[in-house]
Amino acid sequence: MRAAFAAIATLVVVIAAPACNDLTNLEQSNPGQLGPDVFAPQNADLIVNSSRGDFECAFNEYIVGSGIFMDEMANAISFIANFDYDRRSVTPDSPYGTSTCDSQQDPGVYTPLSVARASNDVAVQHLEGWTDAQVPDRSHLIAVASAYSGYSFVLLGESMCSAAFDLGPEETPQQIFGDAMVRFDTAVAAATRANDATTLNLALLGRARTELDLGNSGDAATDAALIPAGFEVDIDHDATATRRQNLVFIQTLQAQFGSIDTSIINRYTADHDPRIQVTSTGALGSDGFTTVWFANKDATATSPQALAKYSEAQLIIAENDVNTNDLPGAVAILNQLREAAGQPDYSGGLTSSAVMADIVEQRRREFFLEGHRLGDIRRLGLPLSPATGAPYVSGGTYADQACFPLPNVERINNPNLDRAAR
Repeated sequence: MRAAFAAIATLVVVIAAPACNDLTNLEQSNPGQLGPDVFAPQNADLIVNSSRGDFECAFNEYIVGSGIFMDEMANAISFIANFDYDRRSVTPDSPYGTSTCDSQQDPGVYTPLSVARASNDVAVQHLEGWTDAQVPDRSHLIAVASAYSGYSFVLLGESMCSAAFDLGPEETPQQIFGDAMVRFDTAVAAATRANDATTLNLALLGRARTELDLGNSGDAATDAALIPAGFEVDIDHDATATRRQNLVFIQTLQAQFGSIDTSIINRYTADHDPRIQVTSTGALGSDGFTTVWFANKDATATSPQALAKYSEAQLIIAENDVNTNDLPGAVAILNQLREAAGQPDYSGGLTSSAVMADIVEQRRREFFLEGHRLGDIRRLGLPLSPATGAPYVSGGTYADQACFPLPNVERINNPNLDRAAR
């Protein structure tokens, strides 16, 4: 699905970057004002490839940003903004809200995802105004752009305390998930029309994830059951383009800005689960305290990162099994995943709490550095680690943040938001 992206990277910048700036910095009203010379039917494939590239870049940033904020990665650089990320003490002016896809030291969350959401929505808007005669693969392109817009909304809902779109009002995570559902519904319908199985499964799994976030595990399991064994969509990377390099690799092995969290290191050294395989570089970061470890799955600038895969669908079904008291069904899924990773079968009690605890653990391992952990912590009310108030190695204590506050770059520039809430 991404083969054409590298070849069009230069032209993508011309199309996408101005459009994204308009919607993110709120200085102009509509990227569609760029004019018909760019937003024309003959450029439809290029526009969607560009919009998909915006999401891939945002996802790359999100994996690191959310990983440091929670308990997948740890800061290793002596810099206040990075300390705040790691000890969960960010402010509305912290880099998570303003950093762009080119940021490698302080990863962006709000701006890159807002750019991705905007560019994909604009692509769909134009595609829906054109005809099949003008764009023969129009349904396929609508499906792709809608799916990536949906994932942008999901990640915003899972990470942000609140957000706003297109100069609109402040939205809660539940409302943001509702926005995601609209996009995934559109993607499912369009992919079905186009007979596009890959995008259909991507949209179905995205919708299942959103339904789980909304507390509808039964509907989530229905969609998840449609995902075929072996399904996976990855984000590919490029060794030379900054925004397309694997950022986990840059943060750990190359620049040594960060490391892997000790909770993951301890798990790997205990049972050598290949899903969480990590290796020590033996080097200390510039903070003077943190030994830099890297994830073997992200050991090069071009290592791919999974966005959606079959095991996610299976764990969604397992979670619904627990909710419907089909504990043997949930355990059967857990054992399949454990066996595939060379781990022993589940040996805990056959109670809802015990089985659910292992689902949480298997999700942590299956989706290590794949952008799920922050959403899981919020959705399931998991305890923060290290605990609030614990001393932070570079000074201060860990705070109690479990989501990123609406950044001031949005609140100041959006006339429909309460500026007094800053």
